[in-house]
Amino acid sequence: MQEFIHSVLSQDEAVVAGSVVTYALPVNPLSHILMTLRFNRTAAAAAAIPAFTNIPDMVPKIEVLFKGSGIFSMSAWDCIACGIYVPHFESWAVNYGGIATEECSFTFCIPMGRVLYRPTECFPRSTRGELLLQITYAAAFVDITSVEAQIETVELPEADPVQYLKMTTLAATFTATGENDVPLPIGHPISDIVIWGGAHPEGVATLVTLGFLQVLLDNVRRFYSHTNYETHHNMAGRMRPAPGYWGYHRHYQAAAAALGSPVTAYDHILACYSHLPFDIFGDLSYALQTAGHSDAVLRIGVDAGVAGAGLGVRVIPCEIVPAKG
Repeated sequence: MQEFIHSVLSQDEAVVAGSVVTYALPVNPLSHILMTLRFNRTAAAAAAIPAFTNIPDMVPKIEVLFKGSGIFSMSAWDCIACGIYVPHFESWAVNYGGIATEECSFTFCIPMGRVLYRPTECFPRSTRGELLLQITYAAAFVDITSVEAQIETVELPEADPVQYLKMTTLAATFTATGENDVPLPIGHPISDIVIWGGAHPEGVATLVTLGFLQVLLDNVRRFYSHTNYETHHNMAGRMRPAPGYWGYHRHYQAAAAALGSPVTAYDHILACYSHLPFDIFGDLSYALQTAGHSDAVLRIGVDAGVAGAGLGVRVIPCEIVPAKG
């Protein structure tokens, strides 16, 4: 019989804006890390409350480093998206009612495998000090004060993993619209790709950064020969419903009406994101195999007219790395 150990690495540690904090992680095989921020809101309810963006904006970078090399590296925003798309983790909330000085909290999941608690896919046993969690906080927090961090870990002491999940961010700012290539890492199977684009349809604005996507190995299209924004964004629904509990899950109502009038969810925190899954069954039978190839790219078709911040993208390949050797 196997057992997991869920324990606290840091308890209610005061967070200082602009700081970089490093923690030595446990030496046992590691399934995932849970980073919870507890804080007070300083603004009372208003038209834009809850201002969910203030929460992930507190953390521009979360990293897990093994002997100095990143195996997990992304912003808190991307951590939320990857958590929802890959291990299917969505944080619930505490006391987010929209009044001033209320104490709230939010949890970020940092997975070492695509299925949490899976003993065959987690980070292998390490030596003390080799595996580190490093959190970079923003220079200032908006409408948030009294921030405390709770860092908890889930170890699998009896696990003998075959592989672990590596997710690091590839960021680019294109100089033109049309076709643009983002090089993908070569050597390990890729199970998923999570993509953020700076422009997406909103109101009367229809231009998108991720107008179409293609995946190419050695200049030959593989798996995703061509998929349009409307489809590759919406098809995430076959994996899970849209996020329902937190930020940018907004409701539309045509006008003030009776309580029985219909209310429809129409936007959510993944509005700028898309997800390309390859390894649907989790057994690598459909994984994007990059070993032996000289070139792997994600081709992004940017709509004509997109400019400025809309030309920015972040691409997060999910690499499956052998745990031994």
